[in-house]
This record gives sequence, structure tokens and C-alpha cells, in this order.
Amino acid sequence: MSATPPERHAVTVQVDAGGTASILGAELFTGGIDDLLTTISALARSDRAHLVITPNVDQVLTLEDDPHARETFRAATLRIADGAPVVALARLLGARGIHRITGTDLLRVASARADALGWRIAVVGGSEDALLALEPHDGVTVFRLPIIRDAREDDASLPAVRALHDFAPHLVFVCLGSPKQEFWFERWQDQLPPGVYVGAGAAVDFLAGVFRRAPRTLQVLGLEWAWRLAQEPRRLAHRYLVKGPRFVGVAARSLRAGRIASPGASHRVRT
Repeated sequence: MSATPPERHAVTVQVDAGGTASILGAELFTGGIDDLLTTISALARSDRAHLVITPNVDQVLTLEDDPHARETFRAATLRIADGAPVVALARLLGARGIHRITGTDLLRVASARADALGWRIAVVGGSEDALLALEPHDGVTVFRLPIIRDAREDDASLPAVRALHDFAPHLVFVCLGSPKQEFWFERWQDQLPPGVYVGAGAAVDFLAGVFRRAPRTLQVLGLEWAWRLAQEPRRLAHRYLVKGPRFVGVAARSLRAGRIASPGASHRVRT
């Protein structure tokens, strides 16, 4: 007899009186990419490893299903809105200063400015095709990981963790897909060198040219998911066509809760 799946947790996006958006009581980053680079610079100078999560629609819905993912989400140092629908919903609720910053955009900009910033940037994980293409890329050093079935029980990554210590990175992009990449960080957190670790999914594939980003128009319209689905239909069909529509429920609950919490409040109208 199969185990009963855990009860789904009703996640909402909330915005406080100051215009700051949050999920599960954990704030989403406010500011543009230059503000983010400044914040990362400060964190990279600390004496511990910091996790940055980049929530999109799929990750928000995973928070409904997975208690462990919720714990990791709350424990992260930063949460940067990656998904266009997440940003649109937050703005509709009155969020100010929130911008969509994808893991791909952060990797592209950070690697281009690595020398100017004095950063050592590492990529952990990713497809072999992407890593081969990325190895000569200026500003990025790649670290291969073994095949990881369960990141929470992973012991085979120790050589890569030791190599990261030798490299002493400022910024690390962990490209294993969510929630595996966040669980990998959690598993090794106490043994990782200080730095900022960004769960970046397929960012390395886009930077390396294995996959093409959607045209800018589709990105602005929030339709990048359709472009990605066309490139990887077998892998992404369930994510976008079965799981994804559940975000309508997240949006409806969030909007209803926002109206109840602050009926007619002027601070929810953006100027």
C-alpha cells in the first residue's frame, strides 16, 4: 500500500504596508540587478555560505507540496523572484521595487563583470554539453558533480566540495534543478567555503547556448514558459501543463487575502 502524500499547504504571495512582497513570511528581494550585485558583494565578504533561491511558478507550487522545501525556502538568505507571474502577482498586490531577475540573467551579468568586481565565479552541476561549452567562458570556472539521486543523502560530491575550498569562490551557481539544488546546498552547507550560492536551474544551459532564451517580447509577456516547453516538451510538459495551472489558485488566494487584509487601502495602489 502506497504512503499517503502529505497534505498540500496553501501558499500565498503577500505584500506588507511598505510594499515588500513575501512568500511563507519570507521576503522577496527588492531592487534591480545592480542592487543585487551590491548585496551579493556584501554577503560574499562574510564568513559563511549563503543560499539564494530564485522562485518561479514551479518552485512556488513545490512549496505547497514539500514541507522540506518550505523549510529551505524560509532559511535562505535571499529569495529573488525569477518567475514573471510571481512578479506580476506581487505588483498587483501593491509590491514596490520588485523586479524579475532570472538565474540566467544573474549568471550572464555576473560573469561579464567578474574581473571588474574581483569575483571568482563557479558553476556546480549542469549538463555535460553545457559544461563543455562553458569551460573556456571568461569569468566562470566549472565543477562537475556525480549523478545525484537524492541530494539530501549525497556523499559523492565531497571531491567537488573540496575543490571549491581550493578555488575560494565569491559566487557559486548550483545548477541541479529545484528543489535538488537547494537540498544539495543544505546537505553540504557546513562544509562549503564561504560565499553566495545561487540555485540557478538551467542557467548554465542558456549561458552555454545549449538552449536559447525566449525572444524578449515573450519574456515581457510572461510567455517564456511556452518557449521552453517547445524546446523540451517531454521534460517540461507536466511542469507547465499539469502542475503550472495550479498557480491560478495561488493568485486567487493571494488576491482575496490582500483585499481582506486591507480593503481599499491606498498603499496597495502603485504610483
